[in-house]
Amino acid sequence: MDVLACPICKNFPLRLIVFEKEEGEGREIEEVICELFCGYHQIFISKLNKEKLLEDCKRCFRVIIKEAIIICDKCGRWYPVSEEIPRMMPDELREEEDDKKFLERYKEKIPEKVLKEGRPFHL
Repeated sequence: MDVLACPICKNFPLRLIVFEKEEGEGREIEEVICELFCGYHQIFISKLNKEKLLEDCKRCFRVIIKEAIIICDKCGRWYPVSEEIPRMMPDELREEEDDKKFLERYKEKIPEKVLKEGRPFHL
């Protein structure tokens, strides 16, 4: 999340809501990886306790996100993460039927505003 911006309006940071995840082996890290924004805590690095941050980074790099949604709070667009892959496509390349199925599948976990007003598609 430290490097992702909305491909349409360029807003940073984006919001991540994880629906399905699992713990993997991860990789060995010896320093904090993210520079600006911590996706694990969903907060700017400058607002975090630096002493505890490395341990959190090690935990974060063991998480495999299977299914999630990435939300741009500026322009109202949302992007599915499906089968571990963020699908951040421009509106004209997205499939309405597939996107609506995704929204329907996770509607209990998706913010109401995205379900009713999300772009490019909503329920």
